[in-house]
Amino acid sequence: MTTHASNRSSRARRIGSRISTRWHYLPDLPAGSRASVRQVMLPTPTSGTPTLDDIGHGLADVVGFVLQGGGSLTAAQVGMLRALTEAGIRPDLLVGSSAGAINAVAFAAGPNISELARLEAMWRGLHRRHVAPMSLRTLLAAATGRGDGLFPDTGLRRQLETFLPVHDLSEASIPVHVVATDLESGSAVVLSTGDAVTALLASSAFPGLYPPVSVGGRHLIDGGVAADVPVLQAEALGASVIYILPAAADVPTHTYGRGPLPLAYSALGQILDGIARRDIAATRARVLILPMITSTASNPVDFRDTAPQIAAGYERTTTWLREQTLIAAAG
Repeated sequence: MTTHASNRSSRARRIGSRISTRWHYLPDLPAGSRASVRQVMLPTPTSGTPTLDDIGHGLADVVGFVLQGGGSLTAAQVGMLRALTEAGIRPDLLVGSSAGAINAVAFAAGPNISELARLEAMWRGLHRRHVAPMSLRTLLAAATGRGDGLFPDTGLRRQLETFLPVHDLSEASIPVHVVATDLESGSAVVLSTGDAVTALLASSAFPGLYPPVSVGGRHLIDGGVAADVPVLQAEALGASVIYILPAAADVPTHTYGRGPLPLAYSALGQILDGIARRDIAATRARVLILPMITSTASNPVDFRDTAPQIAAGYERTTTWLREQTLIAAAG
């Protein structure tokens, strides 16, 4: 195993070692994957639907859903949201970074099964050309220092304008907060009102991939740079119980050095791991991490594995919720 793969393989184990919560769970992942952790094996009940009380929190708690960033690897969150919705677990607020923020805003605008089906259809129809159209002009501009990103954000803007059911973040049925990063200070910026498309473009402006977005006089980039898993932001907004909906873990299918984009993506991921561990350890809220699935997607604009991600996210979360019911019943 290469040093690169070894560093990535310890991601979730290192995060998990810093969390103290009764219901903490992370799945086993294959060797050489982006994350490798210990699995908690529990029997699966043959019947029964979990409720809020079954998994250890009640109506007095403020429930927050935190959606991690990760480009195409966040498709799994659609299945996770469906499983949580079917179980009757509804958030009081949502916080998302990068592509996770797109899922958060879409769900907050219509927190029901029919709108989730629409979100799933959007994901299933995505291809790289829709969000990262490559042209000789943009490549030359980036290479000569006349452009701020490999791709213009016009394709992603078009997708968001076509798909999003709300124009302003404040119009969502559930309060939703989009996390971006201030390019100058490096600090997290939480956007809770204003144009939804602009906020999501800022939160998804992956460094070097898309250009920064100007909001309120500040140049903003991908929220994952400052808060890939924005648990501290969710806690500051009032959440006392936080569900983390992780992006999928990529499983390398090639050797080290798979091209500049996958290499840069993986290198940045190692930096973000440390930030996520620090933030999760610092929160005083109760944290529940949903099972992380694996994906063969090699970069944030690789959508070939979308459908399996969504299905696996749903199946693993449904099983996890049933397992929590058994744990709660056992006392």
